[in-house]
Amino acid sequence: MAAHFDLLETLRWTPQERFYLLERHLERLQESARHFGFHCRLGDVRGALGHAVANADRALRVRLLVGRDGGIRVESSPLEPSTGTMRVGLAATPVDPDDPFLFHKTTNRVQQERERSPACDEMVLWNPDGEITEAMTANIVVDLDGLAVTPPIECGLLAGTLRAELLASEKISEARVTVDRLRTAPRFWLINSVRGWRPAVLNPRDE
Repeated sequence: MAAHFDLLETLRWTPQERFYLLERHLERLQESARHFGFHCRLGDVRGALGHAVANADRALRVRLLVGRDGGIRVESSPLEPSTGTMRVGLAATPVDPDDPFLFHKTTNRVQQERERSPACDEMVLWNPDGEITEAMTANIVVDLDGLAVTPPIECGLLAGTLRAELLASEKISEARVTVDRLRTAPRFWLINSVRGWRPAVLNPRDE
């Protein structure tokens, strides 16, 4: 296991909504802190987040980092609207489903980032059983026979906050999706709580 890493949450803040899905982010952060033995005081986290946006007047992408000793850092940058369809490639090799860092959001992103390509906006990851898991920075929703489905956690992926919200409201459901099934799906999307739903297409060489 990596010796030095921080817990990480990336949130969307707008003047209208404030922090989108904040409670889901904090719940996931606390679960990861328990798993890795980090100190995490949610009252301090809330205070740091509030301080970071105290004078904000536009949409922000807010990056929250918590160290093993409970130290908190908050970084923010302007959040520009998403435009266009995401160009997505397929990873060349499967992820290791036994890696705990697939299931927790941290700064240790070796598996997620290892096959980033300048030819693609994102890469779709998959497991040794040939099932898709997630993209580098988003969960995946696939149109299968008219149903919007997302791979289950057991395939080897992060439980995204928007994914959890959509499952709870029954707007999507869980189903295993093979790489071959993704190739023939009429459409699919990348989803996360910062960018929402983004339509995606596979690069021609990956179709």
